[in-house]
Amino acid sequence: MPGARSDLPEVIWVVDPEESTTTPGVEMNATALRKRVARSLLNDIEEVQYPSVTMMNRVEAVLEQDDLANYAEVLVKKIEARQYPSISLLNRLDGLLGQLEQAERNQRAERSDGGSAD
Repeated sequence: MPGARSDLPEVIWVVDPEESTTTPGVEMNATALRKRVARSLLNDIEEVQYPSVTMMNRVEAVLEQDDLANYAEVLVKKIEARQYPSISLLNRLDGLLGQLEQAERNQRAERSDGGSAD
């Protein structure tokens, strides 16, 4: 590799899924990287006035069920901040709320099924 220094040790970085820091010496795993990217994109979406559709699509593709409520909250704040929110943002939030409602129904069903098995 042109310009590479062979006298430097090779360092492999790892992403701690609980932290946004990296630690030398341990390999990264895909799950930790996905979480890190999702967290970064979610922060970007929260900070910009008009997040791109591509950015939101990417976040939605990697979000875990537990993170849906946080993402929905970000979108709600975007909608509340505008006098006339975009129809596409409203539609996106509607779909997300439908997913959250389904997840809540599934959790209630699991709890009730688990309680009757005793």
